[in-house]
Amino acid sequence: MTKTEFLENLEKALKKVICGMFNEDGTPETRVELEKQVAEFVRDNAGEYTLEELMETFTSADAAMALFLEFQDAKRIYGEPENP
Repeated sequence: MTKTEFLENLEKALKKVICGMFNEDGTPETRVELEKQVAEFVRDNAGEYTLEELMETFTSADAAMALFLEFQDAKRIYGEPENP
């Protein structure tokens, strides 16, 4: 498996799980926003890891979700680059 394949699989899995858990109102807009947040996490956070680090870090769905939620919390605490 390549790093690109790993990241693609991670993004697909997180989109499915995150959207299923947090898209309570079921609007297409909310789903699109959640998918954007997952894509940003994979690109800006997980994408920085080597394949070996990815395989050691993202060992389960729980681990991946916890890291995604930590990433979201950090964005809220430190502010988005566009909205400091």
